[in-house]
Amino acid sequence: MPWHWKEVLPVDQYTVRLADVITDMDNHVLTLLYQPLIGTEAVGLYNSLRSQLPSGKYQGDIHTHHQLSVLLDLSLPKLLEARKKLEAIDLLRTYRKKTDDVRFFMYELQPPMKPHRFFRDDVLSVFLYNRLGKQGYRAVRERFALPVLDSSEFEEVTESFSNVFTSLTHSEMQPALMNEQDGALKGANGEALIGKDSDGLRFDDFDVELMKQALSSFIVPPEVLTDRLIDLIKKLAFVYQVEPLTMANLVEQASRGDMLDEDDLRKTIKEWYRLENGTKPPALGLKTQPQTARTMTKEPQTEEERSIQFYEQTPPMTLLEMRQEGAAVSPADARLIEELIVDYKLHPGVANVLIDYVLFQHDMKLSRGFMLKIAGHWKRKKVKTVPGAMGLVKEDKQKQANASPRQTYKRNARQDKLPKWLMAEQEKGNSQESKQASGVAEATESKTSASQTESKKRIAALMEERKRLREKKDEGEWNQ
Repeated sequence: MPWHWKEVLPVDQYTVRLADVITDMDNHVLTLLYQPLIGTEAVGLYNSLRSQLPSGKYQGDIHTHHQLSVLLDLSLPKLLEARKKLEAIDLLRTYRKKTDDVRFFMYELQPPMKPHRFFRDDVLSVFLYNRLGKQGYRAVRERFALPVLDSSEFEEVTESFSNVFTSLTHSEMQPALMNEQDGALKGANGEALIGKDSDGLRFDDFDVELMKQALSSFIVPPEVLTDRLIDLIKKLAFVYQVEPLTMANLVEQASRGDMLDEDDLRKTIKEWYRLENGTKPPALGLKTQPQTARTMTKEPQTEEERSIQFYEQTPPMTLLEMRQEGAAVSPADARLIEELIVDYKLHPGVANVLIDYVLFQHDMKLSRGFMLKIAGHWKRKKVKTVPGAMGLVKEDKQKQANASPRQTYKRNARQDKLPKWLMAEQEKGNSQESKQASGVAEATESKTSASQTESKKRIAALMEERKRLREKKDEGEWNQ
């Protein structure tokens, strides 16, 4: 997990509390439904935090993250990655209080969704189906299934509340008792009771306003888009990777006058996804190069295409760890990568190209000044794709190849290594350079030969003229 030291340190303290009671059924849901999505490390963290609560208590003691790391046998980066998975899937709410010396965290454990809610959820149910497959999904769903009650054999005879209890009027109750009751119902200041409704998964990336602007008010009146529908649209957009403008078109297709049925919207979006991507459902994955900025949609054939696919599918910190054979990334290098992505807003794939280029150019060292200079240049050039970044690298190498002979000599005195995808381009440039150099040499040799011939002719002419003048002089002297 990149930049973990900025978010949590071993000395940082934390305590655990429950948002609601967690039952044995919740444990089954966590293991059978959530674990395939978030992995064993995240589930292990959830159970470890829960085990630190004293028996019968809803808030625990204070511990350090070093203790938690030792308890789980996980490094701090892995611990932070597991925590973020729990947060993202709404099993954990994290609150941080900054003090003078250390940070203090409050980890509030949320109970898992009830099975009926989980299987109706448009995000989690799809990703679980993708992870387990058709047979596995059906098998785990049957674990939580109940046979439907046959209404022909049973009739409900449950008594209602009003048939059993009655309500007293105000005049029948003592005023003092009423005052005491009001205070008891409100509770003490700063006190909250165990149990609360969860808001569920949160999705902040979808541009709802852009979608609304693209919608026709005649087809989809504004009042149709309730908060519940907007929440569903955000979930479906995340799962099926639908852009706001495309979503507006799909919402219009699913709309029926002044009505927009949730099932119709789901069906319309699923049909669109099948047409675009085939019958296999989408899968859950960690963030890398955004899908909208990816260019490799086919099986790579060349070294350059394989490199493009690798850069698009690999997080920058993972790339750097691979370049140093799995060793931990230094804090300075982690901060530098953070600047590229956070401050310069480079896409992860573009940052990967820059990292590799600088590493191979500078003997596997990251030069901060050089990297940030290139990052600023690429940002001004609005580079968002991996091929675009690789194209700029090739242009830069070509400019270096066309430099003055003196600069070329200095550069060739220490030949830097290059990424494989750039080797072919460099060899091509070197070949052209060699041809140009050969042509210059031939021209120089030809020019030198011509010059020598011309010089010999001039010398011969001068000797001939001198000989003629001497003969003429001798002839004159003889005549006298």
